[in-house]
Amino acid sequence: MTLLPQLIEGLQEVFNERTDTYKETIVKEKYKALPKGKYPRIIIEEAENEEVENRSTAAGERTVALTYTFTCYSRDMEENDYVDSVKFLANTIEEFIADNYKPMTRLGDSVNIPFLSDRTVMTRVLRFSCVYDYETNLIYKN
Repeated sequence: MTLLPQLIEGLQEVFNERTDTYKETIVKEKYKALPKGKYPRIIIEEAENEEVENRSTAAGERTVALTYTFTCYSRDMEENDYVDSVKFLANTIEEFIADNYKPMTRLGDSVNIPFLSDRTVMTRVLRFSCVYDYETNLIYKN
């Protein structure tokens, strides 16, 4: 069991509630189908999922170490150019994680990188990790 479905559903809901052009943002798992050329979008990938045998909680629950990669893609938007747009998407992700998954730890810095196959698209990558107890549904700092 992982947090991936919760992350996708919760973040998609944040964008669906918007009233600007970011309402059209698509949040999906890495290998799920997506309309070609549809931006902005956020792709979430579970980068690591291994059981942590040496970690014990107060009740001795089984835990798993999880790392999630959020890749933001955007073209120029009505509100922002593509550089500011991916920064906006990244900030929205950080606020969502802080509000809903506080024990998740941010890994490294995020940097804008032009999308190699289409120079009109900018990307920004964020990574977060945590330890998840799948018996109690609690997350801990990794």
